[in-house]
Amino acid sequence: MKEFLIDTNIFVRLLTKEPIHQYEEAREIFRHIEEEKKSGIVSILVVNEVLWILERFYKMKRSVSIPELLHLLLLKNIKIIEVSKDILVKILQKMILRKIDFTDIYLAEIARSRKIISFDRDFEKLN
Repeated sequence: MKEFLIDTNIFVRLLTKEPIHQYEEAREIFRHIEEEKKSGIVSILVVNEVLWILERFYKMKRSVSIPELLHLLLLKNIKIIEVSKDILVKILQKMILRKIDFTDIYLAEIARSRKIISFDRDFEKLN
């Protein structure tokens, strides 16, 4: 089973159901994870961003967003990972050179041979 890193916007689109075409793609990704056709890897940074965006931008109450997010994170084929100091140093050095979000560079660094699932085009700049 192939592992994919899941970016913040995939969760946000699924939980907000907008825009509809991205919601449908995100729903399909999680359907494959539920059916154990794919394995998703999630960073705690992504979890933090999802919660921040849902609360600040979408004005979603925690009593709604957290249970929905927990449901997704508790799927059997979702894994949570983190990183070493060496990789953190690389990420910060890349941030000096490029105007790219910390979390995007972080996901690109930890992806190794895995694909990153995202609607964000910044990942193309990192390759």
